Amino acid sequence: MIDKNQIRDKIKNMPKIELHLHMEGAFTIEFLFDLIQKYGGDSSIKTIHDLEQKFVFRDFTHFIETWFWKNQFFKSADDFEQSTYFTLKNLHQQNVIYAEVFYSPWDFVQFGLPLEAITEATLAGIQRAKNDFGIRCHLIADLCRDYGAETAIDRFKQILPYRDNGVIGIGLGGSEQKFPPDPFEKVYKFAKEKGFHRVAHAGEAVGPESIWSAIQKLSVERIGHGVRAIEDPNLVEKLKNDQVPLEICVSSNLKTAVFPSIEAHPIKQFFENGLFVTINSDDPTMFGITITDEYLLLYEKLKFNLESIKQLTLNAGKASFLSDNEKEIYRNQIDSYWE
Repeated sequence: MIDKNQIRDKIKNMPKIELHLHMEGAFTIEFLFDLIQKYGGDSSIKTIHDLEQKFVFRDFTHFIETWFWKNQFFKSADDFEQSTYFTLKNLHQQNVIYAEVFYSPWDFVQFGLPLEAITEATLAGIQRAKNDFGIRCHLIADLCRDYGAETAIDRFKQILPYRDNGVIGIGLGGSEQKFPPDPFEKVYKFAKEKGFHRVAHAGEAVGPESIWSAIQKLSVERIGHGVRAIEDPNLVEKLKNDQVPLEICVSSNLKTAVFPSIEAHPIKQFFENGLFVTINSDDPTMFGITITDEYLLLYEKLKFNLESIKQLTLNAGKASFLSDNEKEIYRNQIDSYWE
């Protein structure tokens, strides 16, 4: 007889790779609570429970509003270094061995924090976590649609000096329903010329047309979410044939009401039909979940077996922006665990 607790332990302890994680949505709840107490600014947050309740979302728009609300409590470079360090420590405790993480420095420039200070503090937190725990992390700069396409190249130029120092790509998050991908074509072409990797959120708050645009106009290497491809059989076929990696975040899609239930989510259909899917946690603290929870959810609710869960982990390594040699090292690490 299969011991389900043993299987759960196997999933908890397995080496994991995260490809779709927002640094500013993965702070530890205790750290944000401490910042709120330190700086003040919201008298309704008296306990950690109050803060957790703040992260119960009505829909995607409410999520974006809350995202910007919590940003006001990050006021110094040290806040970013500390938050990054504790975030990666938390991932290490879940046996995450490598992560490619979005960071959104432009969200904080309005508070008087220079992009350079935020970037260097975040990179310092990454280095400290690597030294202490062995976890590796690279950054993807989220250009954020909400700041407009007109200034996107100027924003991109600010991160150019960090290309060989830990910032490996650009992403496009924010209000997908208000800002389609097409106007960002120029900055994506420029980023490609400069040797940056390119991903974009698409097919989350908007349907298949957003994914088509990200592929055709932005020439992305991976799609963030991509789940609403399910609405277009021709797009599903293209994603399958071209093996475009999808950064799928199941709990995130449920918490922001992209799908009404786990049963309605297309992850299993995508996986069984041979699409290139990876599993990620998106904004784990804001959603009250972890990357470990995501894999347990697949096992317990959608009946993914261990072989499938191992394959999803291998997919993440294959879809990463690591060198072939580094991918091989992580693949061997994952294989040896499962043997």
